[in-house]
Amino acid sequence: MTDHESFEHQELVAIDRLLRLGADPGVVTSYGSHPDQVMEVFGESGPTVVNIHGGYFRPTIDRTHARPLARALAREGFRVVLPEYRRVPGEPQIAIEDLDLFETGLTEPALWVGHSAGGMLALTRAYQRQAEVLALAPVADLARASRLHLADDAVTRWMGGTPEQHPRRYADLDPQVRLSPRQPGVLLVHGTDDQSVPVALSQDSPAESVVLPHTHHFDLIDPESEKWPTILELVRSAVRGLTETR
Repeated sequence: MTDHESFEHQELVAIDRLLRLGADPGVVTSYGSHPDQVMEVFGESGPTVVNIHGGYFRPTIDRTHARPLARALAREGFRVVLPEYRRVPGEPQIAIEDLDLFETGLTEPALWVGHSAGGMLALTRAYQRQAEVLALAPVADLARASRLHLADDAVTRWMGGTPEQHPRRYADLDPQVRLSPRQPGVLLVHGTDDQSVPVALSQDSPAESVVLPHTHHFDLIDPESEKWPTILELVRSAVRGLTETR
């Protein structure tokens, strides 16, 4: 087995475990009228962390695999809100509208933690709302992801076409375009051995990034991973930054 095959296998094993651990939902409440405009809250008190799940924007992948991270952060003293959002191929703005609507219900500043596609969506909060964002293995360059045909053209399908077909759409949403150099309050975290989202998408971002060695895509959201203490400290540090700027 090659190193590439080994890390692909590790990612498959990790996501299978996360899906099993996340099968039991929390209490679900609505923030809108659509069936996907719902959220779960983990933890009764503490600083608020909004956890945006990934899944390459596919309508078939929901928040299930993100629950283990939400529960683990709740055990560490955070109040974690895990929202669902609509994932409609060809209509990316719908997901943004859902997050906008969800955000209107927040009663205090929050740290936005997003993973993969959710990392990209969390980053939209930074250039739309100047929020504090910790983006884990984010799809931080939509145009490049489309041109690389990542995940069987998942980004191209979600965006409704290529960057050449929809230049304005990509320019409006793409973190690679919208983020300012070293944008305050934004940190991208990526693993060197990520087989799902290339680490270069974070390394080449204008925002600050941290690269973790020997780390695959799901290590960053897996409380059973040896990388969990590092992720937890990054969350704590980001929350400290949030409280200091209030």
